[in-house]
Parts: sequence; structure tokens; C-alpha cells
Amino acid sequence: MDEAETQIERAEGTVNIRKQEDNQQLLVSLLPRNPALYIPRKTCSTTFSLEMVKFLLQRGDFAWLCDNLARHEDSVPGVLKHQLFSYFTPDDLVGKRLLDFGCGSGASTLALAKMLPRTQIVGVELGADRIETANRIKSFRGVDNVDFLCSPSGNELPPDVGQFDFVMLSAVYEHLLPLERKIVLPLIWSVMKPGAAILINQTPYRYSPYEAHSTGLWFINYLPDKLTHFVVRHFAGRNPRINTSPDWNVHLRGGLRGGTEKEIILNLTGGCPANARVLQPTQNDVRDRAALWFSSTSQRHRALKKMIASGFRLSDRLWGTIPNLNLEVVIQKR
Repeated sequence: MDEAETQIERAEGTVNIRKQEDNQQLLVSLLPRNPALYIPRKTCSTTFSLEMVKFLLQRGDFAWLCDNLARHEDSVPGVLKHQLFSYFTPDDLVGKRLLDFGCGSGASTLALAKMLPRTQIVGVELGADRIETANRIKSFRGVDNVDFLCSPSGNELPPDVGQFDFVMLSAVYEHLLPLERKIVLPLIWSVMKPGAAILINQTPYRYSPYEAHSTGLWFINYLPDKLTHFVVRHFAGRNPRINTSPDWNVHLRGGLRGGTEKEIILNLTGGCPANARVLQPTQNDVRDRAALWFSSTSQRHRALKKMIASGFRLSDRLWGTIPNLNLEVVIQKR
């Protein structure tokens, strides 16, 4: 077996890695030993080298390997591009600074760097090991308009991080505990220039009837916390390491409660919502947030989805919210 076709044995199972027919990518497959192990994605294609895949496996969770690889290949870049270029043109970001807060191992940051080669992008993450991983992937990709910085604590930004024209929180807000949201978001707001915009995506909507992010359960978003905790521990069929925890904060850290536009604005502005406004998309023939949601859906059941979009449009006008499964919002600092 050559270096392009290999198996890696671990306690949790086997990782199969082989070249695809075009010889330009690797196909990675996970074969778990424990059938109860929650694996969100069992196969993926990647442009990473075999050595990089092995490195990421050593640094991360076996069950999430394919999911993490996919974030660097297709899933995250598509989401960011769809949101960003529905609100702004590439020229709007030329010569500007963009903060990717909670960048993890750099998937969103490096995707932004590829889309915006004339924008200076700074990825910030709390874990030093993730920053090391991000820098290693940056070197592998040959990207030069990105810097990765490590926050000294969960309640601080890196010193001398500077001011920014744009901020991205991609699948981040839901993982902040309630107190952290009240501390960290004003710090982010303070490094945004007047007129700067913060883009938030891939965050579950707090009051969605179906909790798709963490548990796969219906209606628990409407239950009190104690009852929700009981229901999740006994009935959630996914991610047992989080969902069986007796510690409620573990569930919150896992992203259970999500957020709303109103909550995010209040946290950002320290309770002064007049200092912020929710933007509507104007690019790519999209006229409002409801139309943006509709443009991201599949071709199935289009008539029904148009009706849903009309309901979302009314909800946005009356209450300033789009009650989709996932929250997607762009907020400008006045």
C-alpha cells in the first residue's frame, strides 16, 4: 500500500485514505468500531496531502475528521460567499481589514482570504493548538493575506489587534455562554470602525420549532432550561458526549440555545440598540433577507418555499427577525 492508499487504526475505528480517480484529491472514509459513535460525516474528499490529513487526525477528534476536512473544502466557503456577496461587492472589501472571530483551525479565515485576496484578514481563536493548526494549513495553502492571533483569555481580544471594517462570526455565536456573550461582543463592537459591519451565520435560531444543531429534537427551544436539560439527556440521539452531560453549561457550549437578532444587537451594543442597524442584502438580484433565504434553498417545493419567504418577509418587517432554522444577519455600526 503506497502513501496515497493507507489505513490508520485508532481505538475509535479505522481511517481509510486513498487517491481519487483524478489523482488531485484524497478520499477519506471513517469506519467506526463503536456503532453508537456519533459521526456527522463519514466520507469526504480533500485537497490536503496525506501528511496534512494525518496531522489533523492527530490534533482532532476521530469522529469529526471528515466534517473538519469538509469545512476546509466546500461547506464553509459556500456559506460565506453566499452571505458576503449578497450584501457587498468584492470591491467594497479591497484594502479593508476583516476580523474572523472564533476562527477555529482557520477554515472560514482561509476561505475568506481566497475570495478576498486584497483584503487583510485576521483570524482570532482562544486555543493555541488551533492557531498552530491554522498556521500550518495557511503554509500548506500558500496564503499571505492572513494573520492568526491567539486571545489571552475567553474574555479578551489579542492586544493591539487594531480596528476593523468587517467582522465575521461563522458558527461561533451559539458556542459562547450567556455571560461570555455579554463580555466578548462589546469588545468586538469596540474594534469595529463607524460604519463597519458584522456578519453572523450558521448560528441556530433560538426559537426554531426544530432544534437541528445539537439534538435533533422538536419544540425543546420553547421549554424551560431544566426541562430542556432533562429531555435532551434522555431523548437526544446524537452526540452523546455532550447531550448526556449533567452540566447544563456543556450543552450551552455545544450550541444548544442559539440566538436571535435582538439578543445579538443588545449584547453587541451593551443595551443601546439605536447604535446598530440590521442591513438588507442588495446584491445578486436579492432585495431583502427573505429573498436571500429563498435563494439558498433547493429547487424542490418552490411554491411552498415562496409562501414561507413571504411569511419571513412579514416577520422581518414587523419584528426584525427571520425565524429560519439558522440565523443569518448582518449588523452595521452606526
